[in-house]
Amino acid sequence: MINSPKFWYRNDWLSKVLALIIYPLSIIWIIISFIKKKVSKTYRSRLKIICVGNLNIGGTGKTPFAIYTYKILKELGFNPVFLTRGYGGKEKGPIKVESTHQYKDVGDEALLLNNIGPTIVSRDRSLGAKFIENHKYNYDVILMDDGLQNYQLEKNIKFLLVDKNLKFGNKLCVPAGPLREPINQRLKEIDSIILTGNNTDQDIGLRKISDYISVFNSSIKIMQSSNIKGNKFLAFCGLANPDKFYETLEKGGYKVFLTKSFPDHHQYTEEEINHLILKAKNKNLTLITTAKDYVKIIDKKNEIQVLSIESSFNAKDELRFKAFLKEKLNA
Repeated sequence: MINSPKFWYRNDWLSKVLALIIYPLSIIWIIISFIKKKVSKTYRSRLKIICVGNLNIGGTGKTPFAIYTYKILKELGFNPVFLTRGYGGKEKGPIKVESTHQYKDVGDEALLLNNIGPTIVSRDRSLGAKFIENHKYNYDVILMDDGLQNYQLEKNIKFLLVDKNLKFGNKLCVPAGPLREPINQRLKEIDSIILTGNNTDQDIGLRKISDYISVFNSSIKIMQSSNIKGNKFLAFCGLANPDKFYETLEKGGYKVFLTKSFPDHHQYTEEEINHLILKAKNKNLTLITTAKDYVKIIDKKNEIQVLSIESSFNAKDELRFKAFLKEKLNA
């Protein structure tokens, strides 16, 4: 995957013209997506299915929120399991992620999730659900990290995550904009909107959605390293929206002097890591990256710091969220 084009999130005349020129391709995308939805065979599992998804291409904090939801489910007495496509890995599944797996096997997100709880990788989500149903540990909730636009599996709860800073960009579908499907089409089918990020602006450009859709305002908590004081950093990542990572560092008090962006889900070579280490040493900088990138680095991890973040609600919204989950899952 490549990084998200800048014009998707800009409002200047050049960006608007470029989006307009490309828009006919977006119509083709919409038609193909509609046909895919209509012809897909949907499996209804006997287990409860929660899907954490988004509309935008690129990150809106799905994995941190999926991890947060997993922890809440455990508090409520459920026995959840993660189900993910395993993007970037060679395993088609269904397969249970083990500690011996590497990112080349199951992808970076699956490794992160498996650090928190049991994780199943399956490109065919219906096969993944059937695999989980027959598992010896008797899971009762399947928690999907991504998959809102996947129609192989019927979902009981559908969360739409929206970044409070990026919002929906120019509100056009790819390739003219960042959306995987039209906004109005998806809003008819979701159960809740989760606002993500630390932007204080909660207006995402949709009027009166709270009248019929539950909206929760989450934030990102940085698990700050003790080595931050006095250090200057060279930050690098392979994300669709790399600027989001750099801004998070800055807001967290990290002094970022240099950045290096790679394509989304980039698989790092030994040469690239050695080059970054050498560049940081020559500039007297400390290397830092995301948790998702860190799991893809095989050697010399001790020379790289990782930014650990957690998704969370305030006390009031957490109580609302727990009540929401219990009501939906016990229905």
